[in-house]
Amino acid sequence: MARQSRGIKLQLSISVIFTMLIVPALGCVIAFSYYANLHNLQTVSQRFVNTARDDAITMSHDLLDPVIGVVRVVAGMAEADPAFFRTEESRNVLHAALISAPQIDAFYVSFEDGYHRVVTRIDADRRRSDPRIPANAKWHSSYIDAYKDGGHRQRHRTFFEHWGKAIGGYSIDTDIDVRTLPHYVAAKRSGRTAITDPIINPDTGFPVLPIGHPIQHAGSFIGVVSAQITLDVLSKFLDSHKASPNSITVIADAAGNMIAHPVMAEGVRRVEGKIELTKLSELREPQIVAAVAQRAVRHSDRFTFKAGPDRREYVALFGQFRAGFDKPWQVVVVAPTDDFVGGLKETNRRLVWIMLALAGAEAVLIYFMSRRIARPIETVTAAIERTRRLSFDAAIAVKSQVTEIAQLQRAVGLLANALHSFSVFVPVGLVRELVDSGRPLVPHVEPRFMTIFFSDVENFSTIAEQMTPQELSEQTSLYFETVTSAVAEEHGTIDKFIGDSVMAFWGAPSTVDDHVFRACVAALKASRRMARRSEQWAAAGRKPMTTRIGIHCANVVVGNVGSPERLSYTVMGDGVNIASRLEGLNKQFGTAICISEDVYDRVAGRVVARRLERLAVKGRTADLLVYELLDVVGVAIPDLDPARSFPPVAGAAPPSTTGDG
Repeated sequence: MARQSRGIKLQLSISVIFTMLIVPALGCVIAFSYYANLHNLQTVSQRFVNTARDDAITMSHDLLDPVIGVVRVVAGMAEADPAFFRTEESRNVLHAALISAPQIDAFYVSFEDGYHRVVTRIDADRRRSDPRIPANAKWHSSYIDAYKDGGHRQRHRTFFEHWGKAIGGYSIDTDIDVRTLPHYVAAKRSGRTAITDPIINPDTGFPVLPIGHPIQHAGSFIGVVSAQITLDVLSKFLDSHKASPNSITVIADAAGNMIAHPVMAEGVRRVEGKIELTKLSELREPQIVAAVAQRAVRHSDRFTFKAGPDRREYVALFGQFRAGFDKPWQVVVVAPTDDFVGGLKETNRRLVWIMLALAGAEAVLIYFMSRRIARPIETVTAAIERTRRLSFDAAIAVKSQVTEIAQLQRAVGLLANALHSFSVFVPVGLVRELVDSGRPLVPHVEPRFMTIFFSDVENFSTIAEQMTPQELSEQTSLYFETVTSAVAEEHGTIDKFIGDSVMAFWGAPSTVDDHVFRACVAALKASRRMARRSEQWAAAGRKPMTTRIGIHCANVVVGNVGSPERLSYTVMGDGVNIASRLEGLNKQFGTAICISEDVYDRVAGRVVARRLERLAVKGRTADLLVYELLDVVGVAIPDLDPARSFPPVAGAAPPSTTGDG
């Protein structure tokens, strides 16, 4: 056995490093005084506050400038060919403009005769505002008729799941007149790009910023190209780019109305049932309200003040947007001074400056030690977490030179391998439940309503006799892989393999929503995938394998059965026997998937099924009505070909989706 290389002891490593660094570090740290550090921290705090202000202004420009550019490009197209934007083909151009920037919520072209064409995104808020919008709609295009004699106009709406794939729409009378909106009026009056004050989007309840650019054709104004920007991108930026941990940065207009707040919902308020923009003086943050009041008194854009019942000290900075910006917006940054110098002040009150120097030296030592130790410990922590989640796709990449940590890494690797091997033989859901609960396995069963699934290969014994062992092993493995993957995709649990049969169930160890329907989908996936594999095998001159499946749902018992020394997690009961017999009935009917009446009753209307016969089943007093499962209805499921054709079954009724046929 190879001798393991000797590592460095953790305790020795810490002792040596502290000995080597603490003595020279003391001489350096003592040279600095409290006041020098305080001055440096104040300088840093001013730089951070300035950076937060400048970043907010830059981000606002970055938010608007590309949108303005797109609006002007589309306006140029409209000037060259105004009639094009009265055609359905033009909505592709508007959609391309809409998706050019994530902050654009709507893009539209409006003309002086009242004609209006728009493309918007569809989100949950818009769906709530109009129940006629399809649940899976993601895009919307509509146009409003031009004014004619009598003024009767309609809005014609079309909804898309994927752009170009219309899934619904309707037309409705409307009195919307985009020509009266502020940005349309401003663009028409000024003859250039106009950015008006934010307005509340009635569909979402959040502010949006409208931008408009005039369309000039043959020397005359004929309309406006517009974009509507959501400010959530700006809010998220303010939340993630702070001057300090407890600082807050907001953007407001000249009148003090909120443009962007780190918490988007704080930028609006409801007054007498109407949503409107919040003012700076009405914010919930008392430090912002106090800073606005102090600025009016001090007439300064940068100052320090105290606010709140504890008289906490803050630094405030008001910054105006650059002169080239179209709107008179301002940035307000308010940060507690303790974020920058609080720790130093507290330490100075309790310790003499020499002890502060020693604490600083210790902090430096701890920092360098953490760099040496943190990475391997982090890898061990991540490996333990992956093992707890039963994720075994990555090994520990960084090997520590510290003996104790290296041993821990090896132990974690062995534990992961053991759990991985265990999960191959035991349902993964059960293994995860055991890991999370920490309880040992003991014999125990419980009653549950479950769906049981059986599959096998038709004439397997005959096929096996006609194949070489290598071919039989390869094809059987692919058969098991096909069935188990279909079951896993629908959150089922593989119970066991019995010769060429696969037994699976839904409803344990974890509950599964709609498990009866999921079992039907899994059966269709497995059957159709195996049909394709059999076609490939037949084309290659090999024996095809036809899969037969039976599904039943019933109240059964499930759990750990066996002895304390050896357990098996399985399901038992009459429902298991029925599922097995349903699988066998495929041979009698010449079908692929047989389901029971209990299964059909729970998925009726969602599947295509063919009623077969009512049969007497051995061991049961009641007859069993059997259906053949053919397809699902109205659901896009991979592997389920929408081009359906159903072979006739002797003596069977035609397919039905609504009843027994």
